[in-house]
Parts: sequence; C-alpha cells; structure tokens
Amino acid sequence: MGHREDFIAALQQATAGTPYAVTPTEGGFDVALEVVDAQWYGLFNKAGLTKTYVHHVRVSEDGSYSVTDDSRSVEWVAGVPRVSAEASRQVGRVKEFGVQKIWAFDEHGQMAKVVDYRFNSEEGRDLVTTVGNHLGLKQERGTSEKIGLWVALLTVAGLVVCGIVIGILALAGAL
Repeated sequence: MGHREDFIAALQQATAGTPYAVTPTEGGFDVALEVVDAQWYGLFNKAGLTKTYVHHVRVSEDGSYSVTDDSRSVEWVAGVPRVSAEASRQVGRVKEFGVQKIWAFDEHGQMAKVVDYRFNSEEGRDLVTTVGNHLGLKQERGTSEKIGLWVALLTVAGLVVCGIVIGILALAGAL
C-alpha cells in the first residue's frame, strides 16, 4: 500500500466510533463530521451545531501531506441537518473556538441547562496530524495557506516601501 492508503486506513481506525468520517478523494481524502448520520445528528441538533469543517488532505508520493480547512454552515430544517457553503466561506487554515451554554425551563418547570456545547475547529485537523505524525509523514502548508502567507508578506513589504517613500518625500520637502 502507498502513503495515501496507509493514511486513510489509520484514520478510519482512529475515527471508528466517533462522528468523523474519512472519505477518499483523488490524491488524498476528506475528514469531516458526519452530521447526517442518525447516530450523531440528534446530538448535533441539541448542541446547536451551526458550523462544520471539511479537512481536505492531499498526500504526495514522497510521504508529505497538506491539510486545507473548509468552513461550512449547518442549517437545521425541521430537526434534520443540511450542510451548505456559506457566503463567507473560509478555506485555508481556519481556527475557531466557541462555547455555548443555554439555560431554560425544562418540561418539569425547572431551570436546567439545555445546551452545553464546546466547539474547536482544530479537532478534525488534530486527528489528521496525529495520525500523520504516527505514520512518519511530513506535513506541509496547503496551497491556500501559502497564497495567504505570500499576500500578507507582499502587503507588509508594500507598506514598508510606501512608508520609506513618504519619509523620503517628507524629508525632501515635497509633501
């Protein structure tokens, strides 16, 4: 078996009994919460899950891999989840954390916690990197992440150059 097949098999074993699903793709695989699985969607609905992530993993022949996070919104229609891409879709390296606790009166008229939910977008990515490290694979930045870093670097460089030009013009009295 190749790196991709070993990686998929190890991740499927690591995610057994969890709400995560590993789906093979061309050149890699995706790891995501299985929100439409009857075993889990009641829990997700009760918790008020509104976002989920697909971690797109690309595996190279040399044993390296990259992970690209894809943020998606979850919409509950009559208690059934429907995953959709949002207008503010995020792709690349996404880190989001959240906690939601809601107290309300229960069916017996007692104040009770009806929602107690913690959210960490890194959970699925951590599964991938832990298994990848265990297999001795090397993680690299994904294409979206590299583009974002280059844009940030070029923006900072452009601001520095503009600052120098403005400083020179101000010293020369041209401003």
